[in-house]
Amino acid sequence: MKNPTHFYIFILSFTFSCLCSAGIIPIAARYDGAGGAYGAAYESSVSDYKFTVGGVTGDASAFGGLITKNFSKDFELSAGIISFSDVSLLTTYERNLANDEDSQFLLNINGIAYGVGSKLWLLNDLITLNFSAVQSTIKFDNYQDEFGEELELPEANLFDIETLSLKVGLDVNLFDDPRNPSKGIKLSSSINKISGRIGQSDQTILDYGAIGILPISNAFSFVAKANFSDAIIDVNKKYDSEEEVRSQLAANCTAITDAIAQAKCQKLENALVAYILQNNLRGTATPLGGSIGLRSFREQRFKATHTAIYIAEFHTSLSQLFGILKDNETSLNLVLFYDQGFANDDKLELFDESKYSNGAALQFNKGQRAIKLQVASGSDNTNSWSLSFGKSF
Repeated sequence: MKNPTHFYIFILSFTFSCLCSAGIIPIAARYDGAGGAYGAAYESSVSDYKFTVGGVTGDASAFGGLITKNFSKDFELSAGIISFSDVSLLTTYERNLANDEDSQFLLNINGIAYGVGSKLWLLNDLITLNFSAVQSTIKFDNYQDEFGEELELPEANLFDIETLSLKVGLDVNLFDDPRNPSKGIKLSSSINKISGRIGQSDQTILDYGAIGILPISNAFSFVAKANFSDAIIDVNKKYDSEEEVRSQLAANCTAITDAIAQAKCQKLENALVAYILQNNLRGTATPLGGSIGLRSFREQRFKATHTAIYIAEFHTSLSQLFGILKDNETSLNLVLFYDQGFANDDKLELFDESKYSNGAALQFNKGQRAIKLQVASGSDNTNSWSLSFGKSF
């Protein structure tokens, strides 16, 4: 039985964002908990079709392609496929805002995903409708401890994760210019149905939130964001007790003769069983941690049935302030930010405890391309940094 994680979401979103870059462009990214990767993408257009191929290597390897058909300026349809391997992700099976210093593992996976997506602008860009359907297969390689030593799980049934994700999103754009906003508000919502995973409950993830942009001058603006996520579970009755989950996992740690290795095996088995059970009974909403959430924590940190995050950002246009790099295609910006996040399996206790991050990001934009360096510190004495080179954010 493979552990039900959201790690594949990170690698898919990362590689898809790489493939959506325009022209011949180098790609690079580094995120805490996921390592770094670098590569390139190439794009060409024929009539109303846009073709993109690209790949990355490093701590993760991925290669894929994307075809986009523009039926009009208000409607596009895309189809793509991505294969990835050698992905090593630092993970934990603690839920809510629990400390995870003593329960971290390295999860090594590979897989493939393919899907279709569409985007439709309505009512003079007031409404945006998004749809995606993605089928993915995540294959388990092995687990390692925090020192990189492989952890044994003799005879364990670690099935591949076969996942079908159907997502519909709706945005209400109250910006001055919805496609290139400088002020206003956007309201967003989405429903994501996740199904097909062996031994795991089907889930529906509800995400909703808002973003507001308030310009102070040509050089300064304030941005506020609020995002909420809730999991609705369709309980898998075959695996809704600890005994059933442990029996299906069927790890035989007692077969290991070395006492230390056996203890590590039992620790991993117990963590897997506890997380699988809670995920099957409660579900797992969109995690908080990472480069666009609680930014001083690693990617995919803090998983629970309900999550919420509030973000405040102060944007300074260094191009406007100092008169540099300010042509129509180029800009240099500094962003100071504060994030406050909440995660709890009990909706009524969601806001009883929180974690925070604060920091700064420096971003250089050239057309649709951007280089972004971000550093953050926060709760639990955490420090994190990320670097990305690719499509503008």
